[in-house]
Amino acid sequence: MKPVAAAAATWAIAATHLAFATDSPHQPPRPLGNLSNATDNCYALHSRRGIVAGEVEVTVMVDARGQVTGATSPAGTEERLAAAAQCVAITMRYEPATLDGEPVAGKASLAIGFPSPPTLRQDLLRAIQYCQPAIDPLKTLGGAYEGQLDLIVKVGKDGRVVETILPDGVLPWMEEAAKCLADRLDFFPARLRLVAVESWAMVPIDFNLSRRQHEQVRLDAPTVRSNDAQIIEAYRSCYPGDRTDEQLVNYRITVTAGGRVRKAEVVRSSGDEALDQAGICILRRLVFVPARRNGQNVESTLNWPILVRPPPDS
Repeated sequence: MKPVAAAAATWAIAATHLAFATDSPHQPPRPLGNLSNATDNCYALHSRRGIVAGEVEVTVMVDARGQVTGATSPAGTEERLAAAAQCVAITMRYEPATLDGEPVAGKASLAIGFPSPPTLRQDLLRAIQYCQPAIDPLKTLGGAYEGQLDLIVKVGKDGRVVETILPDGVLPWMEEAAKCLADRLDFFPARLRLVAVESWAMVPIDFNLSRRQHEQVRLDAPTVRSNDAQIIEAYRSCYPGDRTDEQLVNYRITVTAGGRVRKAEVVRSSGDEALDQAGICILRRLVFVPARRNGQNVESTLNWPILVRPPPDS
């Protein structure tokens, strides 16, 4: 897994200023429109090649009709940065230079700033391991896929993800897992001149446990091994003795390769803490047939709703 700092591609215009240069005392070309929008559009063309960060001055040549005829950046500018900045300059519209009130060809100098990339505060692999099983295993039996995708996220000034863009052609389960990731990812925000700014990052997500992209695998979901008597005993041991009501509670459980519940957490609460905790107690007392991946027992995490209610003999 590549670290996000090395594999992410980011861009934003947080503090871009315009400077005008001309070889004569007459009015140089004047940019029109929204520079930030031009930058966002150029990101789609250049971000996937790697990090785009830094500041660069681009000289853009504009003819007497206001049409761009070329753009250059200083020699030695990093290739991705130069390409993205020149894209911004070319995308903009311009009012042509004037000489004695008549339109003429001229040059404008644009100082374009791209912030340092945001970096993750937490371990990306742990977030992926948490979110990969966000898919419903019943939807994937006999035909699940693993693979990789580049998840594009907009990171706010507080470091939280505020928007995501998925590449074309992703599988439905990848889309669900990516939504889960967007809720869990937390970044140190991008900074431009030491000020936190909103920016985009491309996070490479590897859901490919086998390391062979798009390998078709068979996944068998966990099932309850405990018999009826054992289930009733779990309810009898865990349901609050002074209660008679029932609630459906959704949990996310992690079932070990040995068939025991290692972790259980509430996904959708009943609104009653006592019943929520009773459900966790019940789940921990049950024994499961573990998930199987290509015939091998594996640990798995999945959503598991249960009806928390009094045992039958209460």
